[in-house]
Amino acid sequence: MRTGHTPPAEPGASARSSMWEDLPRGRRTETDASQGEIVAMAGRHGVTAPVNARLVQLIRQAEASGATGRRTWPGDELWRDLAAFRG
Repeated sequence: MRTGHTPPAEPGASARSSMWEDLPRGRRTETDASQGEIVAMAGRHGVTAPVNARLVQLIRQAEASGATGRRTWPGDELWRDLAAFRG
């Protein structure tokens, strides 16, 4: 059955997220619309989202550091940092 919808193409090796592109250009990311909204929704329901809140902190730090001061996060190091905030 055809729906008229074309599935998205598979990302190639050079594919980058918009946040990845925003940081070196010194632009604010859309983290408020994603992780920030999760934190806000949790608060409205009387719960916390500590890992998401930590992600917002880290992204804000990356934005503030600019293109030249960016920190490189190996995956395992980032995972350990975020795991410390799990409830």
